[in-house]
Amino acid sequence: MIVKAFVLKQHSIGKIASLIGSGTIAVIRPQRTIEGMFREAIRKTIQEKKSAKEDLEAIRKYFLDMAVNPAYVQMVEKTIDTISTYLREAMYVQTSSIAIEDYVMAKCARLCAEAVNQHVQGKLLDGTELMICSSDSKGEQHFDWNASKQQITARCKGSGPLVISGGYGRLTSGYIVRVGKDGAHMMAALIAAVLKAETIEFHVEAHGVEGLSAITYDEAAHYCASDRAPFSSYAIWPAKNAGIPILVKDIEDEQFEGTLISTGSSHKTAVLADKDLDLITVYGTGLLGRVGMSGAIFSCLASAGVNVRFIAQTSSEYSISFAIRTEEKERALTAIRSLFKDNPLLPLDDVVVLNQAVGIVTVFGSRMRNLPGTSGAVYSALGNAGINIIASAQGGEELSISVVVAAADVDKAANVIAK
Repeated sequence: MIVKAFVLKQHSIGKIASLIGSGTIAVIRPQRTIEGMFREAIRKTIQEKKSAKEDLEAIRKYFLDMAVNPAYVQMVEKTIDTISTYLREAMYVQTSSIAIEDYVMAKCARLCAEAVNQHVQGKLLDGTELMICSSDSKGEQHFDWNASKQQITARCKGSGPLVISGGYGRLTSGYIVRVGKDGAHMMAALIAAVLKAETIEFHVEAHGVEGLSAITYDEAAHYCASDRAPFSSYAIWPAKNAGIPILVKDIEDEQFEGTLISTGSSHKTAVLADKDLDLITVYGTGLLGRVGMSGAIFSCLASAGVNVRFIAQTSSEYSISFAIRTEEKERALTAIRSLFKDNPLLPLDDVVVLNQAVGIVTVFGSRMRNLPGTSGAVYSALGNAGINIIASAQGGEELSISVVVAAADVDKAANVIAK
């Protein structure tokens, strides 16, 4: 048995169907274009309190253009009408915008799965029936592995093709929720792990993993932490734990054989660049020897909904630096300043410094492990190119080195290191 995850595009539907044969479980997710169309309809209705009729008509046409039988046409018409009614009613109800988006986007994923299943005539499953989540006392959702395993085992039976809508699960209360970042790929990996599949294939909108022929699970996890990655690191751990290889293929390029992610070793290093970041540094005597100070800083950021992309702390305990998305800057600064203001035990000399417009360049690969001079080569190359390093960090597993540089130097730094 093979589990495959696909990004559905109108022009690729025939190719996708041809790759789904007997013994294949296919998890389907929408392309970003149609997701954007749905989100615009939601935004216009909920935030602007305006009619999204034109947006919904464009969405209706998108799916009807893929119709090959009357049953699918009827299903599209009914689903779009249901979404339209739901959005109109949601305009006047105190409902979380996240809950609204999750419900509508799950319908989008279902429409995509139905579109593919027209061609393969397999068994269709709604992914929200497989992925079970729970909610804690703070209202945060968590994936329930045991409950989902039971559903997968019970429902994913038979030798014929199985087509599943990906990316969304269901709380025990019945509410639809998104399964992490890009949950369709994680869903495919979880299904493969439960059913002990031979392999997993991710057909994505990218040239595999940086065009590489093979990398390890750990290397892939580093790469997929970047926003530019075609799928999330969350999709890797179920496959790694089950020892199932992942083949990442380019849905647009049939000539590319794909990137194999497995327990083997690769012979190359890769370079990633992240932009649109700011660096915040907290320093002062209040950090010296104070147990729990780092935890307090990052806990307050988490409570503010700020995702930390990079961390560096000096051994003197005098400073902590962390990178965050530029759009999260104000929330991060407000949270940190409130922490210092409200804590009477902290000295007055603690300072918060903001470095705006920075980027992170990361070089990763298993070749770096136990290889003397790797860090020196990276720093020397940047120094010789006249690039200033604002902050840096290296993982203890010796798989990656990340440097923070000015945004204007990111591309140059990536090119210098790649050479």
